[in-house]
Amino acid sequence: MERLRPIDFRSYEVEIRELGIDVFEDELAALHKAGFVHRDLRRPSGIGGLYYDNILLTDTGLRLIDVGTSALRDQVGNKIFEKYLEVENAEVVAFREYFLNR
Repeated sequence: MERLRPIDFRSYEVEIRELGIDVFEDELAALHKAGFVHRDLRRPSGIGGLYYDNILLTDTGLRLIDVGTSALRDQVGNKIFEKYLEVENAEVVAFREYFLNR
């Protein structure tokens, strides 16, 4: 476990946020390729907090936290993993919009 110091991303120019989200998407794609899916980028409605509380901006970039509901391809099989991946990819698109336009 490490201590993270979240930063309010609204303090950065859109161009800097674009670079950050591009790196985050590349890193997430590498995790997907390796057979890992987070499964909780966006919180379900009805749960307290912000929709994207599991993605924090730190001094080292965007960080994904709380992997309690994550899944590995080897454990859930290809069909279920691909469904999880489809949902997560849609959440990434929505997060990009939220992150850049807030």
